Amino acid sequence: MVGSEGTLVGKQSRAQNGVRLKTIALPAEHGGWGLLFEPIALGLLVAPSIAGLYLALSAVGFFLARHPLTLVVLNRKRSSPRTALARRFAMLYLAIGIASFSAALVFTQHQFMLPLLIATPFALVQVAHDWTGRRRVLLSELAGAIAISSLAPAIALSGDGSAKASLVLWAIMIAREVPAVLYVRACLGRRRVSDASPAPMIVAHILAIVAAVVFAIANAASPWVVVALILLMIRAVVGFAKARTVTAKQLGFSEIAFGAMTVIIVAASNYF
Repeated sequence: MVGSEGTLVGKQSRAQNGVRLKTIALPAEHGGWGLLFEPIALGLLVAPSIAGLYLALSAVGFFLARHPLTLVVLNRKRSSPRTALARRFAMLYLAIGIASFSAALVFTQHQFMLPLLIATPFALVQVAHDWTGRRRVLLSELAGAIAISSLAPAIALSGDGSAKASLVLWAIMIAREVPAVLYVRACLGRRRVSDASPAPMIVAHILAIVAAVVFAIANAASPWVVVALILLMIRAVVGFAKARTVTAKQLGFSEIAFGAMTVIIVAASNYF
């Protein structure tokens, strides 16, 4: 990672000694942005509030801090311009996250803390994998998806949403995010191995649909949520079949589109 600094000279913004700012300031996983903004958008659409906006900004700050902070931890035994710059970005992002979170506490009661506290162990699992250089492990990605999904109920609660409805919102986001992680991994696996199995992602989508049906029968969620998850399963089956002809970048952009579709359907069903 450090040894490649000499080759990092291009048209993008650079720091001293040829270190590109983008490689430090922004996370490498573009799919992470979708996982972040889907629960944020859903929470704000369902229960908009000033506190929710600050909580969303706080989440962005902590999300951005993850990458440079990981670089600092993994390179703590050796000093370099890249590590020094990563430390500065980590401090900046953490400051934004802490300040925004403090503002959210000022503008609302503290009931939004409950889903965040429940999600903390999952977030710690992901951080532990990051700091030991095992970011791509399935357990880490699933734990991260569950943790970041807690932003939807937290933001909804900060906007005076009900606790029951907010927890259902979290379940819906997990039903979207966890199968999405398995789907993307299955497609990337199929690009490398022709006989990669789609079974885990299919089972995950089926379980998500079953959960949505249960919520709909109990009048805890709209039947439109079931429709959204069925559409996601169809895209998973079709997408896996075409995985070998789709680039990772195209896969990422398509997931952003399907994530936006899901958020719109779920949020609209909440109002209509």
